[in-house]
Amino acid sequence: MKNTSARVLSAAAVALLIAISAAAMTATEAIEQRKKEMEGVRDGMMALSAIAKKEQPFDADVVRSNAEKIAGHLEEAAKLFPEGSDTGDAETAAKPEIWADRENFDKIMASSHQAAVELQSVTEQSAFPGALGKLGNTCKSCHDLYKTAQQ
Repeated sequence: MKNTSARVLSAAAVALLIAISAAAMTATEAIEQRKKEMEGVRDGMMALSAIAKKEQPFDADVVRSNAEKIAGHLEEAAKLFPEGSDTGDAETAAKPEIWADRENFDKIMASSHQAAVELQSVTEQSAFPGALGKLGNTCKSCHDLYKTAQQ
C-alpha cells in the first residue's frame, strides 16, 4: 500500500513538472518542439506507408515500433499548444482555430493518439490497412481543420 501511494505521488509530481515546464516555455520554444514531435509522427507514418504500398513487407514488429513512436510523439505534441503559442519567432502551421475550438482540437488529438495505440496491437497483415487508415483519417481531419498548407 505504501509503495502504491509513493508511485501515485511520484507520477503526480512528474505530471505537474511537465505541465509547469510546458507553461514556462516561450511560444517559439513550443512551436519548435511541436514541429519536432510532428516530424516524428511523419517519419513513423512514412515507414508504415511503405508497408501499406507494399514497398516493404508486412512486419508486425515494425508496425508496433512505429505505432509506439507515433503515439509517443502525438502525446507530447498535444502538450505543446499552450495559449499564446499561435505566433512566435518560428514559423508555425498551426491555425488560430486550434485555440478558438480547443475542445474539438484536443478531442481529435486524443483520437489520433488512440488510433496509434490501437495500431500497436496489429499482428496480422489483414488488420493493418484498416488500423492504419483509422490513424491516417484522424491525422487528416486534424490537418484539414487546424493546419495551414504552408508546411
